[in-house]
Amino acid sequence: MSALTALIVAIAVSISLTPLVRRLAIRLGVMDHPNRRKVHRLPTPRMGGVAVYAAWSCGALAGVYLLKQAALFQVIWPVVGLGGLVVALGVWDDWKDASGTAKLAAQCGIASLIFLAGLRIDRLSNPFGGEMFFPWPVSYLVTVLWVIGVMNAMNLIDGLDGLASGVAAIISYGLMAAGLYLDSPISVVLLAALAGACLGFLRYNFHPATIFLGDSGSQFLGFVFAVASLIEHQYKAATAASLLLPLTAMMLPIVDTGLAVFRRLKGRRSLFRADKFHLHHRLLRLGLSHRRVVAFFYMVTLYLSCFAFLFVVIREQFAVVLLVLIGLGLMMAMEALRFMEWKVRQNSRRRARALRRASKIT
Repeated sequence: MSALTALIVAIAVSISLTPLVRRLAIRLGVMDHPNRRKVHRLPTPRMGGVAVYAAWSCGALAGVYLLKQAALFQVIWPVVGLGGLVVALGVWDDWKDASGTAKLAAQCGIASLIFLAGLRIDRLSNPFGGEMFFPWPVSYLVTVLWVIGVMNAMNLIDGLDGLASGVAAIISYGLMAAGLYLDSPISVVLLAALAGACLGFLRYNFHPATIFLGDSGSQFLGFVFAVASLIEHQYKAATAASLLLPLTAMMLPIVDTGLAVFRRLKGRRSLFRADKFHLHHRLLRLGLSHRRVVAFFYMVTLYLSCFAFLFVVIREQFAVVLLVLIGLGLMMAMEALRFMEWKVRQNSRRRARALRRASKIT
């Protein structure tokens, strides 16, 4: 009941508030203008993260209230406060277009505050029995890297209308199912509220979008996923599942982020320099329409989310094998994508040669 309430409240607030945030963004001039790197063709307001955060906060607080557990409010209030800080920093970035270094420093600060709030990765279970405990410096480093990695994974996938918000809603549902199975009410409520906020926002964000999430929204999505997994890790014994679940469900944005880092390091470019070679850009160049690319990402995310649920029903000894199989499947998919790109280039070259021969004949 609490999760359903969180979902419904978040949907209602998101649908109601998003048009107001859109008008505010236009009035303040917080706009995303088209350029060579971007897909959209008209200036579009950003700051959608403000509406998503407000809807998520209302839904999460309503859901926690219905749980009738006073101790959970001690957990939810710091999370809501830190989420507001993430959105505030994101709005500043949407408005002033902050440098990559400044954004990374802000993310490190937020991750440090999460660690100080007691949400941290301080141990990992051994699939073959027992647990491995971390000293606090290692725990701090692992926690910060986890939070920053998840936040940036959602940030980098936000390149098409409705992509990040729809993917986040699907991941939320998948992790909610796992949370219900593991009897983790607080993480279920947080994820239900996020799913509702994204679904309500998707009404205005699906192609053609009238408002974008902006960095305020995409980073906030990653923040909720990171914090929900840390809460699960902190309060439940299933430490392996608490991290493997979001890792698997978010495999698509994580792989895209890894490829982006590798691509920029290989090209000796700044890690913060945006490009147009993300997975969704490559699929567009293959000739798929905007909506077909987004639908494809939805289906793959749904598949991975269902796969992630297996981590809560199988024995931990088989978790590593399952993760390896998923990784191999994604590697095969990437090879297939590269082959299709090669075929498209070959066909383009053939057509170009045929046109040159025809022009010489005429």
